[in-house]
Amino acid sequence: MRSKLVELAIRRARLLAERDGLAAIEFPSDLNADDSPDVFLGETRLFDGNHTSRQSKKQQLELSVEQIEEEIKGLEAQRQSKDEEFHLVQTEYEGNRGLADRGLIARTLLVPMARDKARISGERGEIHASIARARTRMSEIRLQIIAIDEDARTEAQRELSAVEAEFSELRDRRIAIEDRLARTDIRAPISGTVNELNIHTIGGVITPAEELVTIVPEDAKLKVEVKLAPITIDQVWVGQPVRLRFTAFNQRTTPELKGEIIYVSPATTRDDVTGEIYYLGDVDVSAEELKKLGVTTLLPGMPVEAFITTEERTALTYFIKPITDQFSRAFREE
Repeated sequence: MRSKLVELAIRRARLLAERDGLAAIEFPSDLNADDSPDVFLGETRLFDGNHTSRQSKKQQLELSVEQIEEEIKGLEAQRQSKDEEFHLVQTEYEGNRGLADRGLIARTLLVPMARDKARISGERGEIHASIARARTRMSEIRLQIIAIDEDARTEAQRELSAVEAEFSELRDRRIAIEDRLARTDIRAPISGTVNELNIHTIGGVITPAEELVTIVPEDAKLKVEVKLAPITIDQVWVGQPVRLRFTAFNQRTTPELKGEIIYVSPATTRDDVTGEIYYLGDVDVSAEELKKLGVTTLLPGMPVEAFITTEERTALTYFIKPITDQFSRAFREE
């Protein structure tokens, strides 16, 4: 479809040039000749061929106009000659008629002169008519010359209307298809690194609201996610200090980092694979603490051991807590 749109755009440029009577095709700046070189070459040759054909026809007609102009010049010379001849015959006739009126010559001598006058007058009229016919033919030829360009513009406009209609239809179809294709692409709202990919089947069906992938943003601040046992959740709160140990690195050379709990989930979560039930917690690590790792690179999904400091207890507390708990349950009112 894109190649067809390019072809129509090139043809449209050629038709616009012919309609406007341009000496060359003005292709749009967004068209690249490398996209459809054959179409570019073909439309350029067609434009040049049409232009050459029109020029040839006009030159032939212009030659006819020049020939008629020469013919008119000859007729004008003949008319001038007949005018002079008529003037001489008229002068001779008027002089002899005066003599005949006085009876000095016979009137029969005026007859040949009158005949010459009539003949010359008729020839003058024929020359006048020939000049008028020649000028009419010349005007008709000039109209034919104008019509060559006008007909070319009319034909170009007719083809242009059809091309623009087809171009508009294809462009709308392309926009619709591109929109449909764009809907098949799933784009994350942020850039980052894929941490967990949940879909592995090509051509699989995705249900609404299904989680496809987990992405760690590129500019996201480090956050450690920890699992908290339900039996100890009463001893965990936001703001509590935490010690972090990155088990993926050499423990002898990798220091522990200090963090702080910034979030504790309000309800438990169940692992679909292991069945484990736990609370989720987020631990924040400051930039100063991260500097302790040096050149060590942390990646999403790395295992971390978190040691949360709870309330301090004495040895005696550990021994007597089971007894106090038993008394608490025994004396509770039902």
